Amino acid sequence: NPTNPIFHPQSDTWNCGRAIDAELFRFRDTYYLYYATRDTEFKRQLLGVASTPVVEGDSHNFDRDRWTDLSVKEPLLSPELPWEGDCIEGASLIEHNGKLYMFYAGAFNNSPQQIGVAVSQDAITWTRLSEHPFLPNGAPGSWNQSESGHPHIFEAPDGRTYLFYQGNNTRGKDWYLSQREVLWETGSPKLK
Repeated sequence: NPTNPIFHPQSDTWNCGRAIDAELFRFRDTYYLYYATRDTEFKRQLLGVASTPVVEGDSHNFDRDRWTDLSVKEPLLSPELPWEGDCIEGASLIEHNGKLYMFYAGAFNNSPQQIGVAVSQDAITWTRLSEHPFLPNGAPGSWNQSESGHPHIFEAPDGRTYLFYQGNNTRGKDWYLSQREVLWETGSPKLK
């Protein structure tokens, strides 16, 4: 895009002005750009979101002047639970039965990082599904004892859903990628 960088956070009261871990998601007639940022002291990692209307066939839809930062006053999601430590990042979204589900990483790498899930009706207001990780790190001696993090939720052409994630047991000296199938039989995501 000739206007790159197309977005940076507009608030200087709660964040440092950077945006990483971008996740673009279309919900109804709007594109939402979810991002991770840090607080003004660069200590806590938080999530924000910006939006732009969908304009079919518009090659300038993602230009810098088209985005509205919806997180000017406060973060979209902040680490609150003990297992989330000082970090929430890596938002990955899927729509199921008219609701949005956000799979996110809680805690910094190897702290251990684990995966949580939040749900939304409007793409802006989010509620955690549990106070516990959806996908925790592995037990001592397992391949992912240091972390299960950096999620990506994916719906395959056959309708099955998979949660891809990275893990390791060497505190970050090595990295492995894996996936688990996610089932929706109860209306909420569950690991197979």
